[in-house]
Amino acid sequence: VYHDMQYAQSGHAPAGSATEDAELRHMVRRLSHHASIVMWDGCNECRVIMGTDTAIYATFVMTVVAQEDASRAVWPSCPALGWTTGVHKLDATPNGNALTTPKDGKTLETHGPYLHGTGFPAVNGAAKLQLFDANLPIKVTEAPTGVDVPNVFASEFGAVVMSSFESMSPTLLPYHWSLHASQPPDTCGGGFGKTCVGPNVMAERNYPCDNLIDVYFGTKGENYFNVSSEANFKAQLYQCQLSQALYMKSNIETRRAQNQLGHLVWQYNEIWPTGGWGSIEYGSPRPGQVLGGRWKPLQYFYRRSIFADVMATCGDGGACYVRNDRAGRPFEGSCTVASLEFATGASKTVHTLDLTGKSALAPGAGVTRFFTVDLSAVDAATHMLTASCAPVAADAVTTSFVRAGAVGASGAADASLNEILLAPPAALTLPPAAVSATVAKTANADGTVDVTLKANATALYVTLTTAAQGRFTDNAFAVTAAAAQVVQFVPFDGFDKGELERTLRVEHLAERL
Repeated sequence: VYHDMQYAQSGHAPAGSATEDAELRHMVRRLSHHASIVMWDGCNECRVIMGTDTAIYATFVMTVVAQEDASRAVWPSCPALGWTTGVHKLDATPNGNALTTPKDGKTLETHGPYLHGTGFPAVNGAAKLQLFDANLPIKVTEAPTGVDVPNVFASEFGAVVMSSFESMSPTLLPYHWSLHASQPPDTCGGGFGKTCVGPNVMAERNYPCDNLIDVYFGTKGENYFNVSSEANFKAQLYQCQLSQALYMKSNIETRRAQNQLGHLVWQYNEIWPTGGWGSIEYGSPRPGQVLGGRWKPLQYFYRRSIFADVMATCGDGGACYVRNDRAGRPFEGSCTVASLEFATGASKTVHTLDLTGKSALAPGAGVTRFFTVDLSAVDAATHMLTASCAPVAADAVTTSFVRAGAVGASGAADASLNEILLAPPAALTLPPAAVSATVAKTANADGTVDVTLKANATALYVTLTTAAQGRFTDNAFAVTAAAAQVVQFVPFDGFDKGELERTLRVEHLAERL
């Protein structure tokens, strides 16, 4: 946890009062025993400059915090240029001297960019549709990486998204089950937080999702967004969630080819079912919502590839890289790039990278090896790539996972499995596919429940959703007719296996285009 104090830009500054002093000390004493906190910082987006009003974050806020907890790194703000005095330079822990900041310096930390939803009048976002580059395939630019090279910490960026039908629908009347609520649009005006006048219930759901869906799924138009029905709303929400996941995937893969050694995404969890930024849904006792949060497709992308310690990807022109971000640990194994033909489900190896012996990846973080593959026979409309990295048996990967029958998976646990589109979904030629999901009759010894997926043709981004309390171990992936795939359902408190069987539903890309 990178922990802001209770202050932020524009009107939320401290005054240095005795009450604020006591409040800061109480908060640090209350939270400092949590091992997950790695750094305290003074405020969100309020550059701390000595001799100005913002100096109070150094002279008061972080001085108090450093007095209470000298064991952790302290930081002026998020983002910041660091300290001039007051900390040990290696780890930013307090050294007892006065905390001061530089007037200028090299950029160490960045915020943004943020992909805001546009195309529909709402309290946030722009009513006018603003499209963007899908960044598929990504542009891989070879550059020096590693801890000995100047680097940047990207501590906030993100993309907007809606939640699943199961979470959204209980908060809306069925008449409003569409992204435009089947109502005339509100009139919205003002700045960052607009005032909207009118009856449209979706105008209050923060950012719309029109531009994301149009970029990845083709121009849809008002009639599509405004027709309310259960089927239509489910399709729109699937498209919105997958669009966020694809955007963030290409964004982070592009960043990891550079010397960025840290990525914090805005944001992790939603605070209600709305047009938010999270990869975890908000959950309440309402029917269909998951207490503790249902994982959106992006969260599975994080786990499977883009935030894996060892991952490989490929981009435009066959430019690829593999990266080891395991701090102080080499990686020994192999990475295989394969092409998956949609029409036949055939997987063909394009390139295998031997990373054993003298060719092993050196200890991370930021150790990157660039390579090129021949994609002359790979049509972006009819194929996708997979890049799987697997360790040798002796190299245990703590973040590894196994999905039975996974496309491109090796016999061993994969360090990562990356499914790579070379074109937006709207440009793909996919076969019609029927996908079935079968819940095992009995639970496993650890309490998880197997769910077996079968397809009669290649299906991309197969996504399972249920009203049952829990989450799936994997989701939003490719399934071919060649082999069944098995995922587990991890139960949360209140899990009812009968509810899993009754409410389980399956979606995939071809039926949502």
